[in-house]
Amino acid sequence: MEYKKIQEEEAKTWILDDPTKFRDKKMRETIRYPLLAKQMGLNNLDTSWMTVWDIGAGPFGGVSTVLRCKEVKRIDPLKKEYKKISDVSTYDNIKAENLKFNLKEPDLIICTNSIDHFEFPESFLEDLGKYMKPGAYFAHLHAIDNAVTHPHPAHVHNINPALMRKYLSKDFECVWYSDYATDGLTYGWLKQESFAGLYRKVTGY
Repeated sequence: MEYKKIQEEEAKTWILDDPTKFRDKKMRETIRYPLLAKQMGLNNLDTSWMTVWDIGAGPFGGVSTVLRCKEVKRIDPLKKEYKKISDVSTYDNIKAENLKFNLKEPDLIICTNSIDHFEFPESFLEDLGKYMKPGAYFAHLHAIDNAVTHPHPAHVHNINPALMRKYLSKDFECVWYSDYATDGLTYGWLKQESFAGLYRKVTGY
């Protein structure tokens, strides 16, 4: 499926005509943010001085909304669609794979169930090692192999612990980790088997 179609299908999951269904969708999404931050290990990290990028933040701001930080940038290629249901005026409308050299700017990058929607997720993961500055952090939480366990037109890539190890092990130390096998970590009301990690860039000093 072409990337544009994937994005259209993802937008449909948020833009709901029924006000009751939309209210429920928004509430269950935003109420999770504090728990998601904890599950990523972010409650252990002093973000008060940090520039934070929330990539694939969704229409309601993402996990970064519950962090105290110096500056937040929210990035989502669905900004145009999301403006129909939320104030996303401060968002940057850009694909994560196109950030490249700009990845040196943030002190913390957050991705919450978003990398599986990228056009080229492995390219993005590789870029984290290439371009993030030393000492910066990357935090994520993803349902494991979502394209298999939760089939949907917007789920075409499988994100799993092996993939993260492949692209992050060389340039990052893992300072926090949780997964279904070890901790029973699940995501959402479907209780999807999940994994989460917080990684610190250790190369490039």
